[in-house]
Amino acid sequence: MGRHHISKAGDGFTEDPTNSFTPDAPYYFDPDVYRAEMRSIFQRNWTYFCHASQVPLEGDYLTGEIAGQSIYVVRDRNGGIGGFFNVCQHRAHQLLIGSGNVRNVIRCPYHSWTYELDGSLRGAPKCEAVLNFRREDVRLKPVGVDIIGGFIFINLDPQAVPLSEAVPHFAQKLLAMCPEAEQLRYVTRQDFAIKANWKVVVENFLENYHSFYSGPAHRQLSDVIDQDSYRWTIEGKVIEFLGRGGSAEKLPYEMKGQRQFTGRNDGFQIVFLWPNMAFLILPGASMLLVFLMVPNGPEATAEPLLYFGLGDELDAGTASAVEWFNTILGPEDVEIVESVQRGLHSLGYQRGRLMADAACQEAWSEHFLHHFNKINIEALESGG
Repeated sequence: MGRHHISKAGDGFTEDPTNSFTPDAPYYFDPDVYRAEMRSIFQRNWTYFCHASQVPLEGDYLTGEIAGQSIYVVRDRNGGIGGFFNVCQHRAHQLLIGSGNVRNVIRCPYHSWTYELDGSLRGAPKCEAVLNFRREDVRLKPVGVDIIGGFIFINLDPQAVPLSEAVPHFAQKLLAMCPEAEQLRYVTRQDFAIKANWKVVVENFLENYHSFYSGPAHRQLSDVIDQDSYRWTIEGKVIEFLGRGGSAEKLPYEMKGQRQFTGRNDGFQIVFLWPNMAFLILPGASMLLVFLMVPNGPEATAEPLLYFGLGDELDAGTASAVEWFNTILGPEDVEIVESVQRGLHSLGYQRGRLMADAACQEAWSEHFLHHFNKINIEALESGG
């Protein structure tokens, strides 16, 4: 597939969301498109990594993968948090696995090269016998780190502008939703391995058109949100959804007590940050959900659901909301997007008409999908 087709995603996708089709089917499975997205989107934009509470002490570290690159973050001697490519500068062995505490030194398990928490080389066995070996010339390669509301974001591009400057309204919306974000603690997670392209998963997450029609769990979701109050805003790389909660009698989970967060909205709220991150609160639940849709191949997505609260455990009502999200709504969504992915390979399908109302004002309208893909395509065209 040529570069022209990658950038255009087919002739049916137009600038006007009210008169546009979806990108053509190969946009959602072609390996060339996927590789271009890794280079131009995920290796050059800010992505979620973890919460600062997961590395609370000096020497605490956590590893992860972004766009095929192994990364770790570590709490340094001064209480700050640094991020580095997880690779020794000697013979490319990975330095760290999982999470833990390295105290005050990172040691490569291959040849025992050791690094300070700031990435500088502390020592290398036999280095004094090597001609012109200078320890001060060896450093681990850092990655960009920005922390907003206690959440740690990573950017692999050394020229990246901090997220707080590049998308300042994201921090405003996140902290308005959950002013206590910095105090949150990681509680639990649910992982889904999905046989679908990451964009199919994001599109399904963003649109409300299917909520009333696609299955019993989504009809329950329509009861979670007071549809008459459902509102949204699109501001560049941030999409926000707001709505009052449905009545307690209609909620598909228990609701006990007052929400512990003091945000401006006590109902349903999503703050989505392009390309693949969503921060979500549910009515009657004292937890913030970080919803990630992580590319894992042209037709595979890892979907971790990360739950944060103000303590180490969730109250009974919140726990029941988590259980509903994990075991009822989540699996139904997986079935939907995997069916879409199979259908994209059909000889009977090329593209579909986007269902956007003329004013792009209705909550069911698919102009959200258009906006999401427009940013994706612009990133592919510009190289990031």
